[in-house]
This record gives sequence, structure tokens and C-alpha cells, in this order.
Amino acid sequence: MFDRQSFTHTFYQTCVRGFQRMSPEARKQLSETTAAMQGPCGFFYGRTEQEDLYYTFFGLLLTAVTGAKICRKECAAKLRSVDFASLDLVHACAWLRVVTLMSWFTLPRSVRFLFPLVRIWDNFILSRKLQSLSNLPQHAYPQQDAESPYSRFLLGTLYTDFSQALPEFDLTAYRLSNGLYANLKHHVEYGVNATAAALFLLPPDQCDETADALRALQEPEGSFKAAASAPEGDLMSTATAAFALQRGGKVLSISPKPFLRECFRDDGLFAATPHDPDGDLEYTAYGLLLMGVIS
Repeated sequence: MFDRQSFTHTFYQTCVRGFQRMSPEARKQLSETTAAMQGPCGFFYGRTEQEDLYYTFFGLLLTAVTGAKICRKECAAKLRSVDFASLDLVHACAWLRVVTLMSWFTLPRSVRFLFPLVRIWDNFILSRKLQSLSNLPQHAYPQQDAESPYSRFLLGTLYTDFSQALPEFDLTAYRLSNGLYANLKHHVEYGVNATAAALFLLPPDQCDETADALRALQEPEGSFKAAASAPEGDLMSTATAAFALQRGGKVLSISPKPFLRECFRDDGLFAATPHDPDGDLEYTAYGLLLMGVIS
């Protein structure tokens, strides 16, 4: 289901649409809060209020969306100090995207819109680093499984960003009888994020049953729970489900706008759930993504 356009650029464009739907006051507040979330060493703060490579990707994405004023030199210096070979898959993906985002920021603002976000054709070194991720040990992958839908999704989106052919994969062992997907092989419990990941990987002619089964999981207030056993819906699961369904030509049965509003906080950030008092950069990106998907 991947197309030739950079996945991250599509994600970015959808977040831009969401940002444009915010009030001017909320847009201004989010821009200021995004800038304030950059730490003195250059990376952005995560949930633990420590500078974190993973959250730096979301911080830079929000910087691109909101036009926040950040210290790019400090971020670039901190990035150079990271040993790429020591990173697990999640953080290696974040490193590659942060590097290419930083390259995009060097373009004059007036012409950035002409260039797909993080699309790099010529960077041999980065391409070699991307290729090396297929050789990571199992423990470096989410759920310690290189074949899981989420692991294949992380690699697949990067290959799309770098205009490279997607490695072969087989998700049969993760597919449930109802068309949903699990995070673990031959597991009986579905995962919404695993199912959304599968929808981005599967050929279009294999998506309908899975997409319809995913759409049917929407909660009465418009959210999606990460799994049947989860106590409530969360913003990441809701945004990723809506984004995947949109890419498959499906429309949500229930508007998630009330749920989304309850996750918004006064500092311009979005929280994981209506009951979470604090927002963060990652869930704010998912909040904008969801706003960009829904009408």
C-alpha cells in the first residue's frame, strides 16, 4: 500500500493540515511550547523531562509544522555525538529522520515547499546506514521480533523515505481470522497499531477485510483502544488507525473530534488520553495527524 511519496512527507503534510485547523491562538501557543521543549544540549525533552533522541524527531517535525524558533546548531552537534551502531531500530529510525530533517531545514524557507520532506536521493552514507538496519540483532527490534508488523512498518517507511525498494516480508503469522493483526506471532489478541501498520504494508487488494475490521473497533466516543484489554482509547491508536483507514479509502464511522478536544492542553500540546494531565511532543504530532485526517 506504500506509494512512491515519502511516508514522512505525507505524515508531515497531514500534520500541517491539522495545524491549520487550530485557532490562531492555539497555533501560536504550540509554536512557543515546541521551542521551549528543546533542551540546552540540543535535543528535545521527552516524558521524563530528559533530552531524548526519539522525542527529538517529533520536536523537529513540529518545528517544521509550526515554524518554531529552535537552536539548530546545538541539535546538529548533539546528533553528531550519537553512536549510530549502538542504536536499536526505533532510535536508529529516529536518528535517520532527524538527520534528514536537519538537512531540509538548511534549505531557504521560501523553497522548502518544493522539496519533499526528508527525501534524500544522493546520500550514500545514510543509505548504507539504512541498509545496515536489516542486520540488527533480534533484541534491537520492537518485541524483539524483526518480522512483526511494527518492525516491518518502521523499516518500510524509511525505505519509502529514501526511495528504495521495500524488503520482502510475510505477516501471515500475525494475522487473525477476522483480518486484524497481532503484535506477536500466533497471538490471539489484536493490536490496533499492528493492524494499522499492516494496512500500510499490504497490497491494496488485501486491505479491505482488515480495514473494515479495524474500523469496526472504534469506540462510541470516537477513539480506538490499543487492544481489547486496554482500559480506554488513546490518541496514538486513534490517529494511526484513522490515518491508515484514510489511506485505504475508508471513512471513520464516528467523529473523534470530541475525544480529540479532551486530549488538548492549555500549553498547545496533546495528551495521550483525556485523563492524562500532561501533553508531550509525540502525542501532539498524533493530535495534529488526527486533525489533518478528519474533516
